[in-house]
Amino acid sequence: MTNNLLKIINNIINDIENASPVARDKLIQIYPISFLLSLKGHKNIYFSLDKNSKNISFEKTSHIDFEIRSSIKEVLDLILSKKIKKEIIYGDNEKAILMINAILKSDIDIVFLIDKYFGNVPAVLAYITKEKLFTTNQYNKKNELQSKLRDLSIRLDRLEAINNL
Repeated sequence: MTNNLLKIINNIINDIENASPVARDKLIQIYPISFLLSLKGHKNIYFSLDKNSKNISFEKTSHIDFEIRSSIKEVLDLILSKKIKKEIIYGDNEKAILMINAILKSDIDIVFLIDKYFGNVPAVLAYITKEKLFTTNQYNKKNELQSKLRDLSIRLDRLEAINNL
């Protein structure tokens, strides 16, 4: 089971590199990179990525550049919203942000990759989460705009009332 998971993660990284030459070029610029992905309730996953080799394991490595401590929900939120929360990164923040941005800005359909490697149910959940985040953000932006317009209208009414006195 664990070997299959590691193979899936390795294939996803290769798919990201192969699907987006821009992402590959950005990642090659920051290679070699090694980091720890620590998800709540799961084993730690150690990544050691280089131009020619990618090593992913559950066994502790001697050197890591940074650590990402998070939950699966936060990681999905990061992937779908494409917004990095700096408080989940420990260690070399600059290298971590460069790597995460290279992956997030690669214009790869993450839901498709989830479907390909993890099946329909996780893909549907990721899609629903993505849609819910998008519509919630749009709704909040509309409310903010309406609120500002209402405030301006009230101020304008007050100015007109003062001028009429």
